[in-house]
Amino acid sequence: MGKQSASIGDQLRKAVGTIVKATVLEIDANLRASPDQGGTPVDTGHVRANWVPNIGSPADVVADGDGAHAAGLAALIAYKLEQGPAYESNHVPYISSLNYGHSAQAPALFVEAAVDRALVTMQGRYGSAAISVDRFRDDVGGQGAENLASAYSPFGGD
Repeated sequence: MGKQSASIGDQLRKAVGTIVKATVLEIDANLRASPDQGGTPVDTGHVRANWVPNIGSPADVVADGDGAHAAGLAALIAYKLEQGPAYESNHVPYISSLNYGHSAQAPALFVEAAVDRALVTMQGRYGSAAISVDRFRDDVGGQGAENLASAYSPFGGD
């Protein structure tokens, strides 16, 4: 029975890790989409380029190019559940202003809308029982614009 339990545990960790990875990738794609598709407003492209996935904690960089994003994607693709939560973050100082409606290119709360679209996509792909973040809804809204569009943490907490 011990070997079977260990095998089931391994399968569950792998499945949940896959869902975490796919969810953050979907949020990343939604945030980096064009504004007419609900993505980040674009003037110079600086804000959109600064959506950076990271493992364990939000990325703490303001990127000069796509290097931080590429490194974050590489880490995310290699992600294992045991590494902790996966995040999508943006450290551009005015991300909050943009999210609260400063740009005519995107509606207010486009970050929350991008996260919601990703969750709907993931629920369609994996089932609503596998993706349920209702208890995080308030946190995703307020903190998302502030720098924690933290999509999903299988460990709960902040």
